[in-house]
Amino acid sequence: MGAVLDLVRVLFEPGAVFDRVRERPRVLVPLLTVMVVSLVLGFLARPYIVAAITAVMAQRPAGASGGPSPETTATLQIVGSAVFLPLIVLIAAGILWIAVSLFGEQANYRKLLSVQVYSLTLYLLQAGAGLVVLGLRGVESVSSPADLQPAFGLDLLVPNATGYLGAVLKGINVFSIWGVVVQGIGVTRTHGTSRETGYGAAALAFVVSLLVFSLFALLQPSS
Repeated sequence: MGAVLDLVRVLFEPGAVFDRVRERPRVLVPLLTVMVVSLVLGFLARPYIVAAITAVMAQRPAGASGGPSPETTATLQIVGSAVFLPLIVLIAAGILWIAVSLFGEQANYRKLLSVQVYSLTLYLLQAGAGLVVLGLRGVESVSSPADLQPAFGLDLLVPNATGYLGAVLKGINVFSIWGVVVQGIGVTRTHGTSRETGYGAAALAFVVSLLVFSLFALLQPSS
């Protein structure tokens, strides 16, 4: 139970959480908890996802048919996002491991994997904030997949940016920056590094991860 509660505690006492991670890295239980919460948030957002998929399908050429319904596609996307989350976390932790190593430290992958998992709390926080914004706007405001991701960062400055650039700009927001700080503290506490090294490694890993994972935006259907 403590490993689950630490997903909340990491927001206001990250140092204490990562001191515990240094002694006993936790991965499975907090990761499963994040997956379950992400599923809950996903299904709460399902009406908006269905609206976005319906808008995309409406642009198909006349007479085009076949494939699952918007409702089925939305469900598959929600479940798929949760199922593939562990793979993304493993890759992101690997990038963080490389970043810490580049700073001349003896990186411990298991500890960094635990740091990465606990930083997912910010991912859930952003998803929850996005759901609140969508709720305030209403389902009728969703006319494309882009509408499913309210602006919280640099995308506010370039609202018309799409594709890879749009994904990069969306990725630089208040939640991701908070996540870098949390990971920086995590590296510092779990590996006994200086603050400069901890925050530097976390920032480097964030930039590389952002550039890599933003490539998925190229696979998304355009509105």
